[in-house]
Amino acid sequence: MIKLFAFVKRRQGLAQDVFREQWADFGPRLLEVPELAGTVRRYVQNRALHDADLPELTLSDFDGVGELWFDSLGELERAIGSPGYAAAVESAGFLEPGATILLAADEAVLFDRGFGSVKFIGLSRRSARFGTREEWIRYWIDVHGPLAHEIPEFTRYYGRYVHNYVVPSPVASGGPEPEFDGIVEEWVESVDDFARCLAEPKYLELVRPDEILFVDFGRSHMLLTEEHVVLAGPTTLLNASP
Repeated sequence: MIKLFAFVKRRQGLAQDVFREQWADFGPRLLEVPELAGTVRRYVQNRALHDADLPELTLSDFDGVGELWFDSLGELERAIGSPGYAAAVESAGFLEPGATILLAADEAVLFDRGFGSVKFIGLSRRSARFGTREEWIRYWIDVHGPLAHEIPEFTRYYGRYVHNYVVPSPVASGGPEPEFDGIVEEWVESVDDFARCLAEPKYLELVRPDEILFVDFGRSHMLLTEEHVVLAGPTTLLNASP
């Protein structure tokens, strides 16, 4: 399926708990927008865990990530490009103006074992060794992904693992030239489990060096989140090809 990601920050001076309450109240109202009603298949708000103690990672200052599923890119673009959507976002006074990153992406569920209450979200920009997004995505599918999946000491912590391949869109940030290339989602049972995952010797020996060659971490974003489901709907297991 095609997804819209909205990386959001709370309005300056707004307390985190107030932001979460107002964002949660906003969710059902967004789904009432005529252009979105009946078109959005699933809607999840991922709330950032800013207090997570994970010295191995530098976590982004985004306060959350919204995800909306659509049947096609055309439906996504019609909904997000509509006056109704623009008016709804304009009314969302809890958001920091100009700070939201919107991206369309093709979803590929690599595996789903049915567990995980904490979700890692990595918004990735390709490293300089890759000339195009297509080249980077192909490396992710054919090289980096299998490298990690073949290490059971590492992947045993993951209850679900999803690739999202960024698709240029006129309604998204950057239009035909989005700044980012992919979004990874990894579900684990706890923050401590994720820390143990990142400390696995095989990860440090094999996966981490390839990550450093693969991703421009200085211009990417990493979040630990908890899901709040606004609209529960079907998720589709897709082939790993973009």
